[in-house]
Amino acid sequence: MKEQKPVTVLINGKATSCKEGKSEQEATTKEIAAAVYTEERAAWEIIEGEESGKVLDFKKVLKPVPRPSALKKLGNKRRMFLLRRKRNTTPFSKPWMTAAIAAIITGCTFGAIILMLFTGESASTEAQIVSARQTKLNSTGSSPATIASVPLDFHAVQNGLFSTEKKAEEVSSKLKEQGYAAAVYKQGANYSVLIGLGNKKEQAKSLADAYQLLGVDVWQKQLDASYSNLKITQKMDEPFIVNGKILLQNVITLSQVPELSKKAKASIKQDYEGWKQYGDKQDEKWPSKQRKAAKAYEMQISTALGKLTSTHSKEVDWPLQQAVLDSFISYTKLLDTLK
Repeated sequence: MKEQKPVTVLINGKATSCKEGKSEQEATTKEIAAAVYTEERAAWEIIEGEESGKVLDFKKVLKPVPRPSALKKLGNKRRMFLLRRKRNTTPFSKPWMTAAIAAIITGCTFGAIILMLFTGESASTEAQIVSARQTKLNSTGSSPATIASVPLDFHAVQNGLFSTEKKAEEVSSKLKEQGYAAAVYKQGANYSVLIGLGNKKEQAKSLADAYQLLGVDVWQKQLDASYSNLKITQKMDEPFIVNGKILLQNVITLSQVPELSKKAKASIKQDYEGWKQYGDKQDEKWPSKQRKAAKAYEMQISTALGKLTSTHSKEVDWPLQQAVLDSFISYTKLLDTLK
């Protein structure tokens, strides 16, 4: 007879002893959850039962299966590779910081240019630069000196270029009688009738378009009226000449601004007063021609400043444009006395 092995069955948490020979129906009576493992079939941790059978305790925590050595090596290599990668722990990358600094520098430079053109503060800034330069030369400040160059680059609107001054004056007079701005400027051996002036090409084009709508013939061109090797009685006179040019440039720009703030107008007038005060102190030391030319330019630039208004109509302010052209001619005549 076949030997029957007693086994212990765990049913609903209770150990029950039975034999393998019993019918299948008896073994499953009222059975909810059970599992039987003998010593040969159990591959995990087992506990001693009441008899010779072995039962797996499902309440035990299974031990982890050890990883094969090949997988361990692969995992270690990958971990070491990840550790070797240097992470960027800085909050901002170098390219981003470089771009930000470049943007700040560009914004500041652009703001300085706008300030120079629309507030007139550049005149006082240039005065400080030149004054700082002249401070180092106090010992020779009262000696004669030379201004290497005074660049005067403009964009002009012309009505014509004539070989004689008489003909140019006739054309200029007719334009003024019609209410437009005009001035005669000598260019080499010829005489040009200027009817508009701008620091930028766009400014001159705006005036040229206004004239064309009125049926006036115009030619737009770049005008180089620069001077070099100017002789001055004292080195301290250089700021007066340089700042006089900057006042002219600012008046040209402000004469075409649609709206002029009170702050901008007050700023350029303050620059003018400082420039004028120095001229009043020095004029007795200047030669007669230079003194008269300086006073003439002072009067013309003052007239132009007086015509600057807070708001402009859509039409061109011809009296103001005339004052601008007259200021330009007066300034060139002042520089002519220093040749």
